[in-house]
Amino acid sequence: MTALFISVVSHHNDSMIIENQVLANLANRFTVVLKSNTPATIELKQHCIDNKIKLIDSNYGLGFGCNNNLVHKYCSTELEIKKNDLFLVLNPDVLIDILSVEKLVVQANKDDSPISTINLYSDENKTIPEQSIKKFPEIMAPIKGLLQEKRSDAYDKTLITEPTAIDWAAGSFLLFKMETYQVLNGFDEKYFMYFEDVDLCRRAGKAGIRITYYPNLEAVHFGSYSNRNVFSRSFWWYLRSYLRYHFK
Repeated sequence: MTALFISVVSHHNDSMIIENQVLANLANRFTVVLKSNTPATIELKQHCIDNKIKLIDSNYGLGFGCNNNLVHKYCSTELEIKKNDLFLVLNPDVLIDILSVEKLVVQANKDDSPISTINLYSDENKTIPEQSIKKFPEIMAPIKGLLQEKRSDAYDKTLITEPTAIDWAAGSFLLFKMETYQVLNGFDEKYFMYFEDVDLCRRAGKAGIRITYYPNLEAVHFGSYSNRNVFSRSFWWYLRSYLRYHFK
């Protein structure tokens, strides 16, 4: 029987995780591993104990890809995840319920989908589709996005009504077959933040590994988009990853 292991990275998200109860609910049905990238508060530690969330409270200050790779390794060595199991990379600011995740697991297994994602929205009323699925970026497309121009590489979600193969999906919600994640060696840890999801999906495409978007399965993602502030540290992380990706 296929089991699902959920990898979540917290970077000062302790209060959010406790308040939105998403991981607490998911842990009733699946194995949830929370990697704290900053020292966990007493409240978060107790929350994890109370809700059977497995907490890794060490190795702080790592990048997004490195953290998720660490969780993957933990699942492999400590939790005995099997090659036919599923591994979900999930942001702590994504609101999703158990039923939606269960439906995705069933559909991904039915379609034998190596990598899957769902329809993310930017608001709780699900009226603003997030540009979470895109074609592989042209060199100027991300810059246009930062300038809040319409990105030429984003799929028009309103035109997609059936499960569809796509180029890449945001790392805020990516479901992998365990063996697929292993074949790809996970995320490239040279990316500290940003573009590691694009890089992984590009490597998957080159290896003939399909990425499927399921438009009828939905969730809400409250992304901060802090990389749009050119004076922020996030912007410079974004720029460094942008250059690495395009000139790798």
